[in-house]
Amino acid sequence: MPLSSTSCSGGVVSLAWSLEAPPERVWSAWTDPALLSQWLGAAVECDIREGGLLVVDHGEDTLSRSDILEAAEPHRLQLTWEFPNEASSRLSITLESANDGTRLHLVHSHLGSLERSYEAGWMTHLTFLEAAVEGDPLPISQFWKLHDTFRALTAVDSV
Repeated sequence: MPLSSTSCSGGVVSLAWSLEAPPERVWSAWTDPALLSQWLGAAVECDIREGGLLVVDHGEDTLSRSDILEAAEPHRLQLTWEFPNEASSRLSITLESANDGTRLHLVHSHLGSLERSYEAGWMTHLTFLEAAVEGDPLPISQFWKLHDTFRALTAVDSV
């Protein structure tokens, strides 16, 4: 797992992740419905352009809705994040070329008391994203097991 940094405070989760793929390939994991379904959920609507809309089914008809605020291919994506029974939040993704691939910076803000849950959630999703980008997607049956592991690890760090 190439997680290189994480911070979680003040309702903000910030992660840095290194991937062995060029920014264009990582960008496609956010914009190609087939790749998106391997790590985030089934794309119901996937219009990744400024003013576009991303709707993802996370299972059992649990839909997230995101308005695309900025889409500067292949380096920057900013969007709202609306999940059922939660206040709207903001998500910012930056992709930078690195030695052997891409350094992904994810900042999810306006999370309030949900920050720890989202920290473990994004660690899990980015593990699945990495596998999808490398062409070896992880079985979805492993998602909650991995999430529980990250949640336990991040709870230890916050004590």
